[in-house]
Amino acid sequence: MINILQNFEQEITDMYKAYRMSHFSLYLMEFKFYEFKGSNPQIENFVIQYPDTDEEVRFTEEEVNKNSENGLYQRILAGNTIAMFYNLWDDKYRKLIANNLKVEKNAVQNDFFGELRIIRQSITHNNYNAISDLKKLKITSFIYETNLLLLTSMEVEKIYNGIKLQITEFKNLYCS
Repeated sequence: MINILQNFEQEITDMYKAYRMSHFSLYLMEFKFYEFKGSNPQIENFVIQYPDTDEEVRFTEEEVNKNSENGLYQRILAGNTIAMFYNLWDDKYRKLIANNLKVEKNAVQNDFFGELRIIRQSITHNNYNAISDLKKLKITSFIYETNLLLLTSMEVEKIYNGIKLQITEFKNLYCS
């Protein structure tokens, strides 16, 4: 069981690091755009060109602004990361834990991950917008505020730390 939980913790940490790198990249893109625009006010687009292909992706200033902490691109990145956290639990580690305990997957339940399921539903089935079930959240209520699903780096960090805490509790419960 300890190997299962250590692997779970490592995969969650890798996902979180990938999120933080992507989060930083969005900020860096926005910063570089405005840094360049400061000396070149006529600039209209931020362009990413791929050297191995003819593909290029253009971002208008309005689109670059979606990189800010509450911007659309940051919300998508944060929401996808939170959904992936839950999916890793539900699709892989919940089953591995159940197999190790010789019980059915649905017998392995946890309040934190139950709330994460509701958050994931809001993200994936309601286009990153709040659903009424978010009102039921207790442990993760910080992600919901007056009909708004909060998806910033702060929420991702809190969810990440919450998952690490749950893994520690699993270790104490199943490996002592």
